[in-house]
Amino acid sequence: MKFNFATAMWVFWYSLLAAISLALFSTIPSLVKYIFSLLVIYIGIRFFRRFETLGMRIIFIVLAILLYFIIVLVITMIIYLRDNPELLNGVG
Repeated sequence: MKFNFATAMWVFWYSLLAAISLALFSTIPSLVKYIFSLLVIYIGIRFFRRFETLGMRIIFIVLAILLYFIIVLVITMIIYLRDNPELLNGVG
Protein backbone atom coordinates (compact mmCIF):
# COMPACT_ATOMS: atom_id res chain seq x y z
CA MET A 1 0.00 0.00 0.00
CA LYS A 2 1.31 3.40 -0.94
CA PHE A 3 1.71 5.79 2.00
CA ASN A 4 0.44 9.26 1.09
CA PHE A 5 -1.22 12.17 2.86
CA ALA A 6 -4.69 10.62 2.73
CA THR A 7 -3.42 7.40 4.28
CA ALA A 8 -1.64 9.34 7.01
CA MET A 9 -4.84 11.24 7.78
CA TRP A 10 -6.86 8.01 7.98
CA VAL A 11 -4.34 6.51 10.38
CA PHE A 12 -4.37 9.70 12.47
CA TRP A 13 -8.18 9.86 12.66
CA TYR A 14 -8.56 6.19 13.55
CA SER A 15 -5.86 6.60 16.22
CA LEU A 16 -7.48 9.74 17.57
CA LEU A 17 -10.89 8.07 17.82
CA ALA A 18 -9.37 5.07 19.58
CA ALA A 19 -7.40 7.31 21.95
CA ILE A 20 -10.44 9.42 22.85
CA SER A 21 -12.48 6.28 23.50
CA LEU A 22 -9.70 4.82 25.66
CA ALA A 23 -9.37 8.08 27.59
CA LEU A 24 -13.10 8.20 28.24
CA PHE A 25 -13.00 4.56 29.30
CA SER A 26 -10.27 5.26 31.83
CA THR A 27 -11.80 8.46 33.26
CA ILE A 28 -15.53 7.65 33.49
CA PRO A 29 -16.36 5.85 36.75
CA SER A 30 -19.81 4.48 35.83
CA LEU A 31 -20.78 1.39 33.87
CA VAL A 32 -21.18 3.50 30.72
CA LYS A 33 -17.41 3.29 30.31
CA TYR A 34 -17.71 -0.24 28.92
CA ILE A 35 -19.46 1.15 25.85
CA PHE A 36 -16.23 3.03 25.09
CA SER A 37 -14.17 -0.14 25.43
CA LEU A 38 -16.43 -1.85 22.90
CA LEU A 39 -16.07 1.20 20.66
CA VAL A 40 -12.27 0.88 20.81
CA ILE A 41 -12.52 -2.77 19.78
CA TYR A 42 -14.82 -1.80 16.89
CA ILE A 43 -12.45 0.97 15.75
CA GLY A 44 -9.51 -1.44 15.89
CA ILE A 45 -11.36 -4.05 13.84
CA ARG A 46 -12.34 -1.46 11.25
CA PHE A 47 -8.76 -0.21 11.02
CA PHE A 48 -7.25 -3.68 10.74
CA ARG A 49 -9.67 -4.54 7.93
CA ARG A 50 -8.81 -1.38 6.03
CA PHE A 51 -5.02 -1.49 6.48
CA GLU A 52 -3.52 -4.95 6.33
CA THR A 53 0.20 -4.18 6.48
CA LEU A 54 2.12 -4.73 9.70
CA GLY A 55 3.74 -1.29 9.59
CA MET A 56 0.41 0.53 9.42
CA ARG A 57 -0.93 -1.50 12.32
CA ILE A 58 2.12 -0.72 14.46
CA ILE A 59 1.83 2.99 13.63
CA PHE A 60 -1.88 2.90 14.57
CA ILE A 61 -1.23 1.25 17.94
CA VAL A 62 1.73 3.46 18.87
CA LEU A 63 -0.05 6.64 17.79
CA ALA A 64 -3.22 5.66 19.66
CA ILE A 65 -1.22 5.05 22.85
CA LEU A 66 0.64 8.38 22.55
CA LEU A 67 -2.57 10.28 21.87
CA TYR A 68 -4.24 8.47 24.78
CA PHE A 69 -1.58 9.70 27.21
CA ILE A 70 -1.85 13.26 25.88
CA ILE A 71 -5.65 13.26 26.12
CA VAL A 72 -5.63 11.81 29.65
CA LEU A 73 -3.11 14.45 30.69
CA VAL A 74 -5.34 17.22 29.33
CA ILE A 75 -8.45 15.74 30.99
CA THR A 76 -6.58 15.47 34.30
CA MET A 77 -5.42 19.08 34.09
CA ILE A 78 -8.97 20.27 33.32
CA ILE A 79 -10.41 18.31 36.26
CA TYR A 80 -7.70 19.63 38.59
CA LEU A 81 -8.33 23.23 37.52
CA ARG A 82 -12.08 22.75 37.85
CA ASP A 83 -11.67 21.46 41.41
CA ASN A 84 -9.22 24.23 42.35
CA PRO A 85 -10.69 27.48 40.97
CA GLU A 86 -8.31 29.61 43.05
CA LEU A 87 -5.55 28.64 40.61
CA LEU A 88 -7.47 30.29 37.76
CA ASN A 89 -8.14 33.48 39.75
CA GLY A 90 -4.49 33.98 40.67
CA VAL A 91 -5.19 33.82 44.41
CA GLY A 92 -3.06 31.68 46.64
